[in-house]
Amino acid sequence: MYYLIMAISICIIIALLVGIYKYFKTQKQSLSRKKNMKPVKCPVCSSSLFVGENLISKVYRPMKVPDQLMTIQGCPHCFPRCEPGVKRICPVCHKEVEQTEYLTARLFNKSVGKKHVHIIGCSKCHKPRAD
Repeated sequence: MYYLIMAISICIIIALLVGIYKYFKTQKQSLSRKKNMKPVKCPVCSSSLFVGENLISKVYRPMKVPDQLMTIQGCPHCFPRCEPGVKRICPVCHKEVEQTEYLTARLFNKSVGKKHVHIIGCSKCHKPRAD
């Protein structure tokens, strides 16, 4: 009976040690991922976006193509109202972008990995073509 209790106690201690080891290993991995992540900047106002803050944008159909047209209005810091000290600047022509204006961009959907956005210009410097 004594050996049975001793064996069960050793199994419980080993299971606890393995669980603690796995917990700290996953914590270390998530911490290293956070350190490697670069802060994302808004293309309109260059404000750093925190976790949970997203760009306000529209992606146009068709959805299953590798190259889509998109418009970017801004981020929570610059759209619908600018925070004090924040300026909306076009990254292409470097002119100020009004609150009613937007950036035009191309969204490249990759089959593997992250999507890529290429900014073409603002409402002033990139006029849509009339085909």
